Amino acid sequence: MSKQKDKKVYKKFTSFNEEEQWLQSMLQDGWLLKKYSIEDEDDCRYVFEPAQEEEKQNIVFKVDFREFNRKREFEEYKDIFADTGWNLLSENKWYSKHIFYTASTNAQQDIFSDTDSFKDREKRKMTSSLTSFIISFALFLASVPLFIIFVQGAIFGAGFMLFIAGVKNLFDYYKHRKAYKSLVNNE
Repeated sequence: MSKQKDKKVYKKFTSFNEEEQWLQSMLQDGWLLKKYSIEDEDDCRYVFEPAQEEEKQNIVFKVDFREFNRKREFEEYKDIFADTGWNLLSENKWYSKHIFYTASTNAQQDIFSDTDSFKDREKRKMTSSLTSFIISFALFLASVPLFIIFVQGAIFGAGFMLFIAGVKNLFDYYKHRKAYKSLVNNE
């Protein structure tokens, strides 16, 4: 019998709940999340390893979105969650998406204890997406006169890619804005 190798999956989510559900379904299919890459404009790379039967029953994944300026803030963040039984898969403070897991028989267990925390997560993601959109769009606008002056295909290509990145960020913003509004309306 041969040993199963790690499985790599590239995927992008615009909903934290969808991502958590997908991670749980991967676990039920026998794949335990081992690590993941930083998600920027492109798909996130998830690396899974074969899961043991007991892990399939007892592990719960949750996702948070938070950016840190200082390593000390990141360490405090990790410690707070570790004190409540959550393990963090983020490798360093530069990650903005943080995936947690815990061994629990309660699939409804969550990393947040109140609606305000969920709203804050959505607001942080909205702010990040909107900031990325503004930067991408500003750089796109700056590339237009450069293309006109220098008539270089590379400048046009870079400008087009910035435009596409900006549109993706704008869609992310509206998706998280919708999630935020649904949290506000459910109060």
